Amino acid sequence: MDDNDTNSTQVDPSTKIRQVRWNDDMDGFMIFVLVNQVLAGHKRSDNGFTSFQISKAIESVKHGCGIVVSDKNVRARLKTLKKEYAEVSQLLSINGFGWDAETGRITADSLAWDDLVKV
Repeated sequence: MDDNDTNSTQVDPSTKIRQVRWNDDMDGFMIFVLVNQVLAGHKRSDNGFTSFQISKAIESVKHGCGIVVSDKNVRARLKTLKKEYAEVSQLLSINGFGWDAETGRITADSLAWDDLVKV
């Protein structure tokens, strides 16, 4: 755990809600557990993951990263990741955009970027 991990949570004084600054390790532990819950046959609820599955993700982040997150933190992070996934999927559907599996980044030729900026 590096120095940034110790400062991953803070309380917003106006709302008294504990906000979490997620990092790649936290995402990895959370996603790994949730994927394994689904693969193990644990059904998701109609609106997402069950409280049991979320609690497993909370435990995983705590044990793997030493950071305590709440149910609301996990659900908010999942919402953010879904939004980012939709944006990446939309970009990849545009001609001239691709995915570099080695770097984990989107690629595009200059014409594709120019066309996107015009829109």
